[in-house]
Amino acid sequence: MKKTVLEYTTDTYQVDIPRHILQENKIRLNSFFLEQESVQKKGTQFIFRFAFYSVENPRKVTKQHLLKEYAGLPLERRSVQPEQMPDMRQYSDIILYGDETSPEARKLLAEYLQRHASLKVRLSFFDKKDDSTSKNERAIAYGELQKALFFCKRKRIPLLFVSVKEMINDIRFFNLLEESHVDFRCIDFPWFCRENLDLIKAMVLYVQL
Repeated sequence: MKKTVLEYTTDTYQVDIPRHILQENKIRLNSFFLEQESVQKKGTQFIFRFAFYSVENPRKVTKQHLLKEYAGLPLERRSVQPEQMPDMRQYSDIILYGDETSPEARKLLAEYLQRHASLKVRLSFFDKKDDSTSKNERAIAYGELQKALFFCKRKRIPLLFVSVKEMINDIRFFNLLEESHVDFRCIDFPWFCRENLDLIKAMVLYVQL
């Protein structure tokens, strides 16, 4: 995730920054979200600071990087069973990530929401695979996942994965989850949660090294 702060100077606090200027910079920076961050008075002028948020391509993973990740994992970890996980009833909203278009996915999602009757889907995101990408390269750029994690953190609500089958072998995926500090669950893999992330990541790294 990349954050760019731009400053706009006016002679009075009451003047609104023209919307077209903000929109032009949003397009130029390929930003999916902007907000006014602060206003500072300097002499007789007012400085408005706007933050523009945009996604970044995750770094390519090298063998050396994988070894460093593996060496940095904690040696003592216990798995958490689904029934021991923090209760989702503490939340009223979730953000959904994944392809929910198939009948099976819709059925599993409906059943999950029925079991957790307090949950409502606020936003939904999904990264489609790039079929033009070489088979030897990762086919998911995680732009939509970065947006989903951004709004989860901002709204302080968890992320619900429809499935993680397409991403479970990609260390970049684990790193994005670690950096976000967001709570998450997965419909078709109930052991996939923040509490078990280190253990699952260790298994993936072990297979890849």
